[in-house]
Amino acid sequence: MVITDAEGYVLMLNDRYSQFLKLDKSQVIGRKVDDVVPNTRIPIVLATGKPEISKQHVYGNGLKSIVHRIPLFNEEGKVEGCLGIVVFDSMEDLKQLAQVNQVLHHKLSEYQNEIRSIFKAKYSFDQIMGQSAIIKRTKELAKRLAHSKANILIIGESGSGKELWAHAIHQESDRADNAFVSINCGAIPENLLESELFGYEEGAFTGAKKGGKLGKFQLANGGTLFLDEIGDMPLMMQVKILRVLQEREVERVGGREAEKVDVRIIAATHRNLEQMVKDGTFREDLYYRLNVLALQLPALREHAEDILLLIQHFVTEYCNHAEIVKRFAPEAIEALCNYSWPGNIRELSALVERLLVSVDSEEVSVKDLPANIYLIGKPKHQDSTCTLDRALEEVELDLIKKALFIAHHSKTEAARILGIPRTRLYRKIEQYGLENLASKK
Repeated sequence: MVITDAEGYVLMLNDRYSQFLKLDKSQVIGRKVDDVVPNTRIPIVLATGKPEISKQHVYGNGLKSIVHRIPLFNEEGKVEGCLGIVVFDSMEDLKQLAQVNQVLHHKLSEYQNEIRSIFKAKYSFDQIMGQSAIIKRTKELAKRLAHSKANILIIGESGSGKELWAHAIHQESDRADNAFVSINCGAIPENLLESELFGYEEGAFTGAKKGGKLGKFQLANGGTLFLDEIGDMPLMMQVKILRVLQEREVERVGGREAEKVDVRIIAATHRNLEQMVKDGTFREDLYYRLNVLALQLPALREHAEDILLLIQHFVTEYCNHAEIVKRFAPEAIEALCNYSWPGNIRELSALVERLLVSVDSEEVSVKDLPANIYLIGKPKHQDSTCTLDRALEEVELDLIKKALFIAHHSKTEAARILGIPRTRLYRKIEQYGLENLASKK
């Protein structure tokens, strides 16, 4: 570095520039700069007042360097001197830096591609099964929401497929090529949730990894962050999430500087957030930030006409994976279609897989179903002239027959299924003349 006055006389130079010129400072200070460096352009900058940034300069010995020449002005706006800086001693230094930069850029691209491959949406709208009118309407709405830039709140009962819908929305959006990162807010202990979401610096706490760790927000930068079960998030963490949504920046645990992030939020819950706001267990300002666009998912009982399609899908999927051939008997399918499925699609999927694994025969029959599903059956259409007592008797008779069938005619087991004492079942068997259906046990 060298500084001259308005006339081009050297006022100061640092040790590094003195070594670069191979001259002692005393040989340079007080002399005209163009006497020291004959082809310098500092006099031109002093005359024009225009800076020259990152320009190539060839010294008398043929050495090529990259330099800055910056005019210095006084309070009246007149040129008072010039600052000269050698940025790179030689073009070789610049080439080496460019090569290092290229390698780093290549590595960065590899890491970004790796993040995208690890954190990518797995499902699309094509994989959401259902031909019912309500599912078709929900898909159409979800696709419209996907093309918006606003946050989305998915509301639905447990097991209704909220995460699957979040994946599909990301796949449909203009962020599809970037990361889809998810976190279950209710599954992570409160003391770990902050570092999971925002990351941490090295040494931020006991056990912190060397070099620190990226949080979910940083991993999702440019893409989508899915906050599952947002209703389970502690109030203190809700405040920090709100700040990120407002400022579009995060600060790591143990960090001092905020990092800008570009993340779209899709949140999901099975809870009534409006009621939680009234109860003071969920922040009202955060609720409105998240609930810009809302998607209400139907419970399985609201599109029961899709149950058969779902059963067929799960059977095909599992049998292909396990390389087996199995099927459900028509009566079993009818019973499954008549069940209300409080656990929704997750419950249906789990039961189908369990039955395919546990049943030895190639066909899953109605007697293989859990009693709570089989005993529900189809409601009988009673004649309008039927008395209440007669209707109750028919229902009771039907339940006892089904229980005996499931229990393989064991009265003890049938009584257990029905939840009544054996003596009471014995009386009912005699009352309805069912002795031929019951064993002696």
